[in-house]
Parts: sequence; structure tokens; C-alpha cells
Amino acid sequence: MSKEKLPKHYFAYNDEAYKNEIEETIITECESAGLDISEDEDLAEQRGYDRAWIVVNPYKDKLKKILDICNANAKGWNEIEHDPVAEFKLMSEIIKEDLKI
Repeated sequence: MSKEKLPKHYFAYNDEAYKNEIEETIITECESAGLDISEDEDLAEQRGYDRAWIVVNPYKDKLKKILDICNANAKGWNEIEHDPVAEFKLMSEIIKEDLKI
């Protein structure tokens, strides 16, 4: 696997490391941060490690939607093209959904 095709976030280690403690700590921290973490045997083999995991941020698409709205409005507010009330309501709903408020 070439360096350009690696997942953006991953971690790996060899069996000589304190695997149980490292594994439990990393998985717990990822899960408590709301990230999805899954073991990938193919990645481990391709990278020459005994075990490897891929970490994915499930909120990335929702945050990108909020960023797109903010960027569009930062260039110049046009109330004909962008209903400010509707856009702020949409951003609030996305945030509330993620925070489970």
C-alpha cells in the first residue's frame, strides 16, 4: 500500500509493545471521542504490522455541511440566495442531532 493511499487516521504496533494496555487505551479514547474504530487485518499486513486499526470521524460530513454554509455566507450575504434564518436553523439542527440535545 503506497503512502498516498493510507487512511487519514490509523494506528498500528508490533506484538512486542504493551499491546493490551495500548489497545484498550486507544480504543477507549477513540470511542469516547465519538470516533468509529475498527481493526483492519489487510492494512496491518500491507504495512508490515501485526495488527492495525482504522479510525473514522462519522461527523465529518455533517461538519462539512456547516462549513459549506458558513463559507457561502462569509463571501457576502445574499438574502435572496440564502435564507439566513433557514440556514441557522439547519446548522442548529445538525449540531443538536450530533449532541443528542
